[in-house]
Amino acid sequence: MSLSPLIFLCLGLYLPVWNALKVTQPYRVVGFRGEVELFCSYHHTGRHEPEELRVTLYQGMYREEKQEVCTSFFTHNQTSFQVEGGREVRCRGQLGPGRVNLTISGLRGNDTDLYYCGIEVMYPPPYLRTFGNGTLLYIPEEPGCSLPEAQRRSDMGETSVRLALAGLVAASILMVISVIAFLLYQVLQRKRRFGGITPMISQNDGRFGYGNFQ
Repeated sequence: MSLSPLIFLCLGLYLPVWNALKVTQPYRVVGFRGEVELFCSYHHTGRHEPEELRVTLYQGMYREEKQEVCTSFFTHNQTSFQVEGGREVRCRGQLGPGRVNLTISGLRGNDTDLYYCGIEVMYPPPYLRTFGNGTLLYIPEEPGCSLPEAQRRSDMGETSVRLALAGLVAASILMVISVIAFLLYQVLQRKRRFGGITPMISQNDGRFGYGNFQ
């Protein structure tokens, strides 16, 4: 029996196994009514499959300045989570074969940004941590949401102008009514003052008229 296959088999038992982790995510996702669904796929290369994962969602255009939105752990016994993120943001997650489905709700138009999926292999060793390339989450502004500060100030200015004009019109109407009431009052006073006087009827006695001539 040749020893070559046996030697290679023995060497193969002691050859190091490279562990690697790769995370991929979509380029762009559009939200609806403040909610968006993001798929973070991962590919793990190693002797053993990960038994415990940590998934974190980060927000920020630049990785150095990114902010943590929400984070949680996954195991074989716990394949879903729901946590409260910053502000009013809520995150739900579901672990599937080779990917994590994240549902983020409570988002607003100004939350449109680049979001990164960070996945960490906590167990078994070795510890691995990798980020995706980022996904642009576009959150349309819903009607009834808070307006930008400049627009709110503009609306307040228009409302003030309308109120001032309404007050001016009301004051003008009151002034006209007052003038009309005063004139009517003057007319009534004159009627009361001269209403009881009997008009004088002139009677010609004929002394200076033509009535004396026959």
